Amino acid sequence: MLKQNKIKYDWPTLYVGLELDLIKYSDITNYAVEFLTNHPETSNQNVIQLAWGEDDFDYKSLLVNILNELHFNDLNLGADVWQFEKRKWRFGMLAYLKMKHLADFEELLNKVTEVYADFNYPEDMDSFINYLPPKDGYNPSQYSKDENLARLINLFNDFLNKEHQYLQNDIIF
Repeated sequence: MLKQNKIKYDWPTLYVGLELDLIKYSDITNYAVEFLTNHPETSNQNVIQLAWGEDDFDYKSLLVNILNELHFNDLNLGADVWQFEKRKWRFGMLAYLKMKHLADFEELLNKVTEVYADFNYPEDMDSFINYLPPKDGYNPSQYSKDENLARLINLFNDFLNKEHQYLQNDIIF
């Protein structure tokens, strides 16, 4: 999903994906092969070993070794340095859900609430979470179910577009 949306990803992104249980070892192997293809001069044994994709080694340890070499010493996902990477994964999950549930907006919004919970209820998602009361003065009781649904979907799409722009620009505020 990140690649499809032209979101930059690298070793820290993969580490967060692995820690959040969003990727498989084969994804790490594929990235290592891609990395070696783009950087044939690399002699990093951790990267080379990951590219082999053996079953009998510790992917996480090799990934941690690479991160340590890149001076990522605080591997606690709660640290600020990891927030940008987490946003990439959150965006990827939301973009996937949008694609998967194109025909069923109610189901899409229900699945979005699961991502909201999985990412510890980020405030920037509050406006389109279907069980939260609106904070902008909007009164859902004055509108039909379809109008309320359309409003939430529009807010969700606006969020995704802004998040996509933010992540594509790779700017950390």
